[in-house]
Parts: sequence; C-alpha cells; structure tokens
Amino acid sequence: MVENYDTDDTFLARWLAGTLSEEERLAFEKTDVYKQLRIINRESQLLEGPIIDVDAALKIVKQKINTKKQKPKVIRLWYAVTAAAVIIVSLSMFLNASKTYTTGIGEKMSVTLEDGSVIDLNANSSLSHKRFFWTANKEVNFTGEGYFTITKSKGFSVNTSKGKVEVLGTVFNIKDRTHFELKCYEGKINFVSNKTSPDSYILTKGMQIKIEDKEIKEDTFVEQHPDWKTGVSKFVEQPLSKVLEELTHIYPITFQMNTIDANSIFTGSFKHNNLNDALQTTLTPMGVTYQKASNGNVIILSE
Repeated sequence: MVENYDTDDTFLARWLAGTLSEEERLAFEKTDVYKQLRIINRESQLLEGPIIDVDAALKIVKQKINTKKQKPKVIRLWYAVTAAAVIIVSLSMFLNASKTYTTGIGEKMSVTLEDGSVIDLNANSSLSHKRFFWTANKEVNFTGEGYFTITKSKGFSVNTSKGKVEVLGTVFNIKDRTHFELKCYEGKINFVSNKTSPDSYILTKGMQIKIEDKEIKEDTFVEQHPDWKTGVSKFVEQPLSKVLEELTHIYPITFQMNTIDANSIFTGSFKHNNLNDALQTTLTPMGVTYQKASNGNVIILSE
C-alpha cells in the first residue's frame, strides 16, 4: 500500500482531497515523500500569493469522473494534473518565500547574511530578503535605520522607499523614515533614486545624501560610526519635529502637541537608556514643558 503514491496516478490528488483510506493515509505518512510535501504545504500557507481553490479544482475532477466513467485514462490524467498544479504552485511559492527581520520600539538587532555581510538594525526597522538562492541575486528590502557592513562581492543591493543602494564591498548607514539619509563610512556605493527621471549618486567615505521634501542634497560628515550604535541620538540644527519622531522610535511613547512650535531648531542629543533624561535634555532647552498622561505612554507638550 505504501507504494501507491508512486504507481497510482490519482494518489496525490486523493491525498490533497482527503479521500485516502485510513490504511493508505497511515502508510503514506511514514514516507519521506509525505514529510517533504507536508513542509511545502505548511510553508506555503504562510506566504502571500494567489489563492488556489483546491476544493473547486477537485470538484471539477469529480464531475469529469461522473460524466466520463468510460474513459478512466482521462480521469487519471485530470487527477494527476490537478495534484501537479497544486504542488508546483506551492513549491514555487515556497522557494520564493522571503525571510524578514524586524525590530520594535527601542529594540536593536544584528543580522548576519549568508555571504557574511552584517546588518545592524536600529529600532523600528525591517530587513527582508529571498529565503532561498539569495546569493545568486543579493538583494534586500529595507525600512527604518541600519548600519551595513557588506563583504566584497558583486551584485549586493538594498531597496529603500527612495531608491536603490548598490554596493561592492563597503560600510554605510541608511535611515529611511520620514526623512531619508545615506552615509558611506567605507568603500563606495551608488544610490539610484526611484523618481520618474532617476538620478544616480556615487558616494565614497565621508560622503552623504539627504532627501527632504523630495529634494536630494549632497554633503559630507566626519564621524567614524553612527551615533545610534553607541546608544545616543544627536542632532545639529534640526527641527524639533524630527527629534520628537526619533524619540518615538526609541521609547514606546506618543506626543500630544498643543501650542508648541515643532519647527523650532534643536541642537543636542539624548540617550537611549532613560526616558525621563531624554525628555529633559531635548525639551527643557527648547522651553517646552511636558507631563505624562495617566497611562504613561502619552507625553503632553506645551510652551
């Protein structure tokens, strides 16, 4: 009975339809083929993709059976085609699945990729890439903020909301939030914006670009690593709104702004290990008073 899956054209279709006999089912579940199909079936359920209505497909098969009993070979062919279609689609979805890494508010994570590249994720960030055969096309999707240390190889690229970063072997930091910022710490990278008429920018060590209000600005910097890597957020002549946004990525809070001027310019920093100290060092110098709501997660601001 165990060999039926290999010799019976209708076996896999009947397994998918749940119409195997108890003896057939128990025998099949002991085989390696069943174990592999079960993994594919389970993983495919976690993926987004076209919905395969197996019941409807098998209903069509059964109708063919009832109306064409005199043609058993055709019936077996329909069973085999239905089973093969479902399995092929499931396998395709399984092999094209993505692996995703995410950090929550105040969380950080270090991710080592298959080629040895390392991406350190700052709070509220997400990185995803193809689960299988990734080294054949080293492309990742990214949002949030991350520090990339890429091994020297060809074809590595990072997709962001503002465009693609292409690298050979280098170290860089991406910040893709309300504002976009890309800094190159070592080596060379190429940034290609995703505008209708894309612009291309070559960045080497100490060069950066910023995108604000759809305008791309080139600049330089001198620090040796991102401040967030040491648990600090620093700002030089930045609007207070940007500081408040960064606070919400590090701490589980929201702000209720009454009469404050969120466009006022701030220069300073805050640490990531104490909310009260962070609020005091950023808001008090700006003449902004604050109080926590009863739940402690809403900070009410006023001048």
